[in-house]
Amino acid sequence: MQGSKPAGYFENLKIVFQSRNYLVILLTNYSGAIFLAAWIYLNLFFRDVGISYLELGLADSWAMILGLFATMFGGYWADKHIPHRKSMATFNMFFLAIASFLIPLVTDFFGLLLVWTVFGFSQFCQASIDPILFESIPPEQMGTGTSLFTLGGVFGIAGLFIVGFLIQENFISGLKVFWYLFTIVAILNFFTRLFFLKKTQPTQQTADQKHIGGIKDLFNQYRTGIIVLISTIPLFFIVFLLDVTSDINYRFAQNFYLNEEVGMDYSTINYTMIGAIILGVLGGLGAGFLLDRTKNDAKIMFFVYLFLPFSIFLLFHSPSIPVWTDQFPNEGLGAIIASTAFVAVIIKAGNDEVWRTIAWGAVGRKLPREHTGKVMAILSMSISLIGIIVSPIAGFIYQIEGGKPLLLIIFVVNLLIITLLLTGWLRSSTKENDKISIISGQV
Repeated sequence: MQGSKPAGYFENLKIVFQSRNYLVILLTNYSGAIFLAAWIYLNLFFRDVGISYLELGLADSWAMILGLFATMFGGYWADKHIPHRKSMATFNMFFLAIASFLIPLVTDFFGLLLVWTVFGFSQFCQASIDPILFESIPPEQMGTGTSLFTLGGVFGIAGLFIVGFLIQENFISGLKVFWYLFTIVAILNFFTRLFFLKKTQPTQQTADQKHIGGIKDLFNQYRTGIIVLISTIPLFFIVFLLDVTSDINYRFAQNFYLNEEVGMDYSTINYTMIGAIILGVLGGLGAGFLLDRTKNDAKIMFFVYLFLPFSIFLLFHSPSIPVWTDQFPNEGLGAIIASTAFVAVIIKAGNDEVWRTIAWGAVGRKLPREHTGKVMAILSMSISLIGIIVSPIAGFIYQIEGGKPLLLIIFVVNLLIITLLLTGWLRSSTKENDKISIISGQV
């Protein structure tokens, strides 16, 4: 097919950096990433303060319920009142600051519910972030623009080193200090967004319809969003739902499994997470640029996802096959790198980051800009709906049977996803000029 040559990487960077809103969101995301990297330790923290696995699953379900409604109304508000997207993005940091301040104070199940309730308000505001980004990045540079957010993982590495230092004496006390530091950073990010984000302007379509409101209009808007979703990315939506089911089970089980069944202590888990972030950053940056230079999303997605069942297989067997090579020292950091669990976790985390970069970049360059808030909200609400059901079940299974049944479920779901991706790739490869991919799902 004849056409203009794709822009080079640095030319893409120059284009996306012309947007002030993009830069503000990117930089506040980077500083927040220092502390959000420790989010993976929350369940271990709450377990150690005396909350049971089942209570953790129920609390996660409550968080998903709140997230469902917060995202529903947030996505609607972000599309209906486009100039207010700045205010939503700003107060997203305000509520994160409150939630992080409350985390160290949790001592029981009801305190945990309060934290997730406050976090629900931040999710309402979070619904404005993707629309701001998608309207700030030209479609041709969407992969590069979204991939730069994976660079925040570098700051996440710094956060994990801070965690490693703080938890040397006491895991709980160290994480409490860490979350108070995050409170300060979130407040600073709140003021950064308040003073430097620019208001966005509505399209003519939204300007003409701004007088319409109410619950009926909310459902009409989401009906439109569903139509847009099904008509543009139907097959991807199926893959997305399956991937969410897999990830919710995995996130619940991972650190418990590493700590209790593999035998990793907190410091070893921390080193493993650092390795995972490094691989994720490198893979995510490369994946975004690759996405911008191809029209065949399916081919990239298939090869990325191939590694995930392998990582789950390694993690499942890590207690019985603890070492994958004898070329490293058998103590210290060398012993960590030589462990099967380390290899399994970094493959999983790295591929998740690559997958996320490719998926959101491909979706973002296809969606009509006036519907991005609703469609992204529908995807987020889908995560909540699945989490409401899956989280308590995961907690119950882990409390009764441990982590292996959850890993088996994840492994089977991953194989199903690979089958769908392969089917979509083969179908898209038969179309002239490679115009149709799995992300559009058109026949």
